[in-house]
Amino acid sequence: MSNELIKNYIGKKCTIAISGGFGQTYSKVKIVEIIDNWIKVESKGKEDLINIDYIQSIKILS
Repeated sequence: MSNELIKNYIGKKCTIAISGGFGQTYSKVKIVEIIDNWIKVESKGKEDLINIDYIQSIKILS
């Protein structure tokens, strides 16, 4: 995924599916910032960093 494309979604709530051993999903998170190859997301006052290389899909929530 392109960093420039993801930057359009900063401040929006979404669900992010990532690949890897566990196929984890981040549900109802807000994209806070894009730094190099990482996305900072926030949910319920907790922040996580997601490596862009492992993102399979991003679904914007209304």
